[in-house]
Amino acid sequence: MTSKPPERLVVDANPMISALLGGAALRAFWNEAVKEWATTQFTVNEVLSYLPRLASKIHVPEEMLRLELELLPLRICKKASYRDLVLEAKRRIAARDANDVDLLALALKLDYPIWTNDQDFEQTGTTLYTTAKLLKSLL
Repeated sequence: MTSKPPERLVVDANPMISALLGGAALRAFWNEAVKEWATTQFTVNEVLSYLPRLASKIHVPEEMLRLELELLPLRICKKASYRDLVLEAKRRIAARDANDVDLLALALKLDYPIWTNDQDFEQTGTTLYTTAKLLKSLL
């Protein structure tokens, strides 16, 4: 038996990159069971920093990947909306990966699970969905 799919998720960089590459994550983004996909500007900037390398790897213009990223149904949250939980997020994850602090702070603020394939979020006290687990719950 599969679990009930989450209605709202905070999205890490790796599912976004997978979607841009046409991976399994793309199917999840367009599933109607999930009502909101939230992320941080920090996370979007991280994805943007990978676009030149990705474009070169799959032989497409970088602008095409940028447009695909803009088309993903993401609500990009400003740091001001979760700033009050940054210190708590740092306490929970900074030793493993300081680049994940903003995303964890947003997840804590919204009380949403995190969609990630990054093991750094384990032991942070948040519910996690890998792409495989999310797709299984959406079927």
